[in-house]
Amino acid sequence: MSAAIDGELTPKEEEELVSHLAECPECRAEFQDAKNTKIIIRERIVRVQAPKTLLESIVRMTTVSS
Repeated sequence: MSAAIDGELTPKEEEELVSHLAECPECRAEFQDAKNTKIIIRERIVRVQAPKTLLESIVRMTTVSS
């Protein structure tokens, strides 16, 4: 369900999900709850900028030397 909420389904998968949700009230309710949860998280999340030194350190540690 999270893939559907994140828009990661193929058109065929999305069609199958929509068809199933139209017939299954339990899954439809669960899907709506998951969508609502994602909206709440998106609205309340606090984003911070990582310090430049941290970013540089990560890049240094993950760069493959030739």
